[in-house]
Amino acid sequence: MASRLRNRRELRAQAEQAERLQTVVPDDRPAEEESTKKARAKAPAAPKVKKPRPKKAPPRMRARWGVFDAGMKQVAIFDYNQRTAADEKLADLLAKKKGIHFLQIVKEQMPEPSPVVAASVE
Repeated sequence: MASRLRNRRELRAQAEQAERLQTVVPDDRPAEEESTKKARAKAPAAPKVKKPRPKKAPPRMRARWGVFDAGMKQVAIFDYNQRTAADEKLADLLAKKKGIHFLQIVKEQMPEPSPVVAASVE
């Protein structure tokens, strides 16, 4: 069977007494020797500064008009300057088909321009 733990206050008192005894014991070395060792010690090196990474430019986006049905399925898409054509398509779908259709702006990433290859003239 395990023995009962000692009183924690008694253990704390013993630990404090041991610490006091360690601080009371005088050093045998003279004080001059300690100061010369401290003077010889190297100064701590300055921490290296990390360069922040350059931030990536956000991708170029373009706005387009999308015609959607009730299930959020895209039925048609038009460029931003073709709002009237999008409205006509919406009116046509609402007249012909049962169900809900609506118009909403869609933002999509622009494709990267292809590199232009200069034709050599010979």
